[in-house]
Amino acid sequence: MMKQKGKEGMIQEIDIEADEWAEAVLLLQFRSYAVEARLIGFLDLPPLQDTVATLQQCGERFFGYMKREQLAGAISYERIEKTVQICRLMVDPDFFRQGIASALIEFVCHKEQNASEIIVTTGSTNMPALRLYQRHGFHEVEQMRMPEGIFLTKLVKRLA
Repeated sequence: MMKQKGKEGMIQEIDIEADEWAEAVLLLQFRSYAVEARLIGFLDLPPLQDTVATLQQCGERFFGYMKREQLAGAISYERIEKTVQICRLMVDPDFFRQGIASALIEFVCHKEQNASEIIVTTGSTNMPALRLYQRHGFHEVEQMRMPEGIFLTKLVKRLA
């Protein structure tokens, strides 16, 4: 298992196929994405529909930020050739504004530094997330209107 010490916490790879980890990530995901759902006014966000089984079958690579032996945040991504797609970034609301999301983004940027770009998509009205990604060198490249009527913003960080 890969581990990296953060400022106050530890980032480690999560075995999402292990039921106890999948359950912990799912609980974290529900708590985190419920906040985004309220922010963007769309309560049926896809991450809120996940189950242990869908997480275990998603094919993403997960890393968790452990703080005081609790899963305080997590990030997942997929890499296809030279492109990294951040699929999920979540922080437990009890740990908001403690640098956890930044630490997870920096971890992936460092871990995948030989990629040419990192892509992420978030709700266009989720200003905290947009500002977070922009602080880390991501630039808006596209806005998409989803069939449900919400808007998503795609951001890219070029590495090479």
